[in-house]
Amino acid sequence: MPNIAIFALESTRRGALEAVARANGVFVDSAGDVAALQRLLGRQAVDLVLVDGLGAEELGVLGDQAALLIVLADEGDATDLALAGAAAVLAREASAETIGAAIALVGQGLRLLPDLALDRLRALAGIETPLYPDKAPALTPREREVLAAMADGASNKVIARRLGISFHTAKFHVASILAKLDADTRTEALARAARMGLVML
Repeated sequence: MPNIAIFALESTRRGALEAVARANGVFVDSAGDVAALQRLLGRQAVDLVLVDGLGAEELGVLGDQAALLIVLADEGDATDLALAGAAAVLAREASAETIGAAIALVGQGLRLLPDLALDRLRALAGIETPLYPDKAPALTPREREVLAAMADGASNKVIARRLGISFHTAKFHVASILAKLDADTRTEALARAARMGLVML
């Protein structure tokens, strides 16, 4: 189990984080200012520090020791904290379970960042943020069958014959699919469905 220290400016936060530390490792000690944290890290065997209320500038003062820190911060500060060397940056309101998961992952050598921070780091590196495909709507099994038939170019009559349903039912399913895909035409619906991975064209 990791030896965990706590840094927090407010005593109530120190107490809350201490409880998380005890649940996920061996609580070592806590500090309420940077100088005290440096002394703590210098004299104790510490694997991780749960941190609340520390900025990127103060983190920079810690040098290589910043790699031990799981920092709870506002999302807007996450990029600067990551660049300053923090092992993980979590939202200030992260649950005890989330912090516990971070302790386990950081203990395995992984780094954790919020999506916004990762996007900003990509931008700083000149890497384009990937576009995520549209979220696929929930289609019923029958609508999926109708969509597959539409992808084959089947008309409503052919769809009805193929699936053993009435022409009006086939027409109803096609209209429902267009509505769910926010499309005005079959062609537009099929193009969107292909982008979402619902059909192969």
